[in-house]
Amino acid sequence: MTASMATAWLAAMGLAVLGVIALRPPAAALGLVDKPGGRKVHARAVPLIGGVAVLLAFGLASLLLPIPLRAYGALYAGLAVLAVSGLIDDAIGLSARWRLLAQLVMAALVVVAGGPTLADIGHLPGVGLVQLGALAGPITVVAIVGFVNSLNMMDGADGLAGGAAVLILVGLSIAAWLAGNVMVPALALTLAAAVLGFLVFNLRAPWRRRASVFLGDGGSLALGFALIWLALETAALPGRVISPMGIAWLLALPVVETLNLIVRRLMRGQSPFHPDREHLHHILRRAGFSVGQTTALILGLMGLMAVVGLEASRRGVADGWLWLGLVIFGVMHFVFTDRGWRSLLALRRLRDWQGTMRRREGLRGVPLTPWRHRLALGGFYLLVATLPFALNTAPLGLAMVALAVVLPGARFARTLAREWWAWVMFALAAWALWRGIGVGGSVVTLWNGVALSGLAALPLGWWLASSPRHVLGGAGVLMVALIASVGLLGLDNGLGSEAARGLNGPARLMLLALPLPLCLGLLMRQIQRADRGWLQAGPLAVLALITAAALVAGVVTAPTPLPMTVAQVRVELQSLVQLTGITGAALLVALLAGLIRPLGWLWGVRGVPRYAVTSLAALMALVVASLLIGLPCQGVEGGLVFSLAMAVLCMAAIQARRWQRSNAERD
Repeated sequence: MTASMATAWLAAMGLAVLGVIALRPPAAALGLVDKPGGRKVHARAVPLIGGVAVLLAFGLASLLLPIPLRAYGALYAGLAVLAVSGLIDDAIGLSARWRLLAQLVMAALVVVAGGPTLADIGHLPGVGLVQLGALAGPITVVAIVGFVNSLNMMDGADGLAGGAAVLILVGLSIAAWLAGNVMVPALALTLAAAVLGFLVFNLRAPWRRRASVFLGDGGSLALGFALIWLALETAALPGRVISPMGIAWLLALPVVETLNLIVRRLMRGQSPFHPDREHLHHILRRAGFSVGQTTALILGLMGLMAVVGLEASRRGVADGWLWLGLVIFGVMHFVFTDRGWRSLLALRRLRDWQGTMRRREGLRGVPLTPWRHRLALGGFYLLVATLPFALNTAPLGLAMVALAVVLPGARFARTLAREWWAWVMFALAAWALWRGIGVGGSVVTLWNGVALSGLAALPLGWWLASSPRHVLGGAGVLMVALIASVGLLGLDNGLGSEAARGLNGPARLMLLALPLPLCLGLLMRQIQRADRGWLQAGPLAVLALITAAALVAGVVTAPTPLPMTVAQVRVELQSLVQLTGITGAALLVALLAGLIRPLGWLWGVRGVPRYAVTSLAALMALVVASLLIGLPCQGVEGGLVFSLAMAVLCMAAIQARRWQRSNAERD
């Protein structure tokens, strides 16, 4: 990065901030404001000059870049045309058909004038490189117009369109930089800096409850045009590392959203331009999420898809698999949004998972103070997100949870004093430490003994018992981290290159197997709901089967072999007894028995789903199997993986005791 580029980026952000401040008074005088009413939920008139400020800042700051700008004349001309037409639309209003016609003419002129075109769509299995030939021009025109309107339709929540633009621009910069190109990153990051200056006024923050300026149609249309231009140019770079299908993952969410809206409207006999409130951000808002939470969720999904698409393409995953992934995502998005009211009910149930307030308080126990809860929450997700990569941050995450719940005031000790299996954990940990210190064991050996006893899992299990829905959230984050750690399904001896593995040995096998109980529970749940129709139950059931198959394939094909014969299992058991001693082995058996018993009680409780208890029972079977066929606690990461599994079992045991107490109070 040269000093002139850094100067241009800083100038773009500063000019955007100054532009918004300077243009707000004349915007109100000229009527360039978005007034509340109709489908609009903001409470007061908001200036529509954010896009103008961004474009002016980008145009001026790009003059400071050390690159020739003559080749981008058509880009700047298109931005100007769309900005002016959008301003006219914001001021007096234009019909959708006239706007679409103007956009088609503009896109066609840009292609004829030498703008970037989509010459191919990458390599497909059995076909090779798919060249578009004479169709390149028309398809490019459709792509430009389609994406321009996609970003415009996405501009329905504070910070959403601007945040999406920044994510896409950063992703395109990375793709172009990998191809050895400098001009695209320079322009993309300059535009991203200008958008960040606009987000200072548009993104909700603790010091601002609502956006004070909007992009406006001119801004969102022009910004969408800049994004698709840079995306097409990046896809056409001669030394590209990221294929067009990989870049498509960057743009997928707004495009899929628009296509699904058009399909749903046509299925209902409506015009494709008919306005409604069935966008993804509308569903999330009706589900009770705040505007800030809605923006964060959608941008998080876009960021995840960007990482998956770019990294998968960089690692050489075939374009056919990337195309299949986009099709699956499109179908899931369609089902989710088409069944909007069901999706809304499901999201509301997720937010208010456990019955009445009195019942919820009884099952949650005494809640943590806000700062303790945030510390535990951050630690838990830090643990599950970084554990597959064998990073030092995973132990830090577990330590953060322990710190949040062990400090005085959390009633952690009072809860565990009632559980005899917790006393067994303490005894087993003390025994393991005594034996380890007696033989001069290392710190890692002592840690493994504590992890094997389950004592390290107690703080996390206690916190999960108070916040059980984070078991599902943690499982989802763990699955994403596992996919990333194995090279994003770039297959090599089953799951990824050696460099992508991070975690190895028995700990990796157990980590791959941990989500299997959840897949089993999800499959049982969907089978129970099969009478509601395939669209309701089928997609998640198929997803559970595919995920389980991938995890089993990873376990079976991993370089660490599983001891499958009786003789091998006998050797592993002898190693376990030698490690723990007869006393330790007896305590371990008693501990497992103490954690199994609550599962049987939960099975008979009304209000506890059977599929959830089945998942817990499968997890217990997995823990027992890991002890029988190989020591799971090897190295620091092995102890963390085992502690993660034990924490969920401890959570179930604590919840069972709370259910018992709640039922006794009702009786």
